[in-house]
Amino acid sequence: MEKEEIIVQDIINGAKKLIQQYGLNKTTMEDIAKSAGKGKSTLYYYFKDKNEIFNAVINLEMDEFFQTVKKAVNKETNEIDMLKTYIVTKIKTLQEKTNLYRFAIENDLEGRFNKDFTNLRNRYDNEEKNLLSSILRKGVKANFFTKEITMEIETLSELLVSCVRGIEMDILINNKFKSLADKAELLVSVLINGIKR
Repeated sequence: MEKEEIIVQDIINGAKKLIQQYGLNKTTMEDIAKSAGKGKSTLYYYFKDKNEIFNAVINLEMDEFFQTVKKAVNKETNEIDMLKTYIVTKIKTLQEKTNLYRFAIENDLEGRFNKDFTNLRNRYDNEEKNLLSSILRKGVKANFFTKEITMEIETLSELLVSCVRGIEMDILINNKFKSLADKAELLVSVLINGIKR
């Protein structure tokens, strides 16, 4: 990693700890500079304001989150287990990142974030849809899933992303982690039974 990348990473990591603990509004550029072990001028050299830093934090977190889910899915040997792993891992991994995501979603719902954040969420929605479409196509080809879904794979993938996003919202906004995460297996069973060959 180059020196500039290390500096940016230090800033992002410093900001992440503070935002998770205090939220964006109570975190100042000075706080981030201290946490990162940098001068305030260094922060402004790399980022125009704390919202831009926050976007970088969320981008990193979402990258890590998606890679964790994708890695777990890719370890599975069949498409039924891949689909189960996608849903269960996504919901369970969310628990580790609850504070930051709750803050991000609440602020996004209130329209406080810029288009960068919205674009980032859209990008991840599309990546998830592509991952799910791939699993479903492979599952149909391997005769795990009924061929009747072939024409609706894109729509089904979009519905799955929306469904899991709704569960995320309930977990984050309404603190329903225990009741919903524990029932992720039930959701998976219902889904699999509906499309299974």
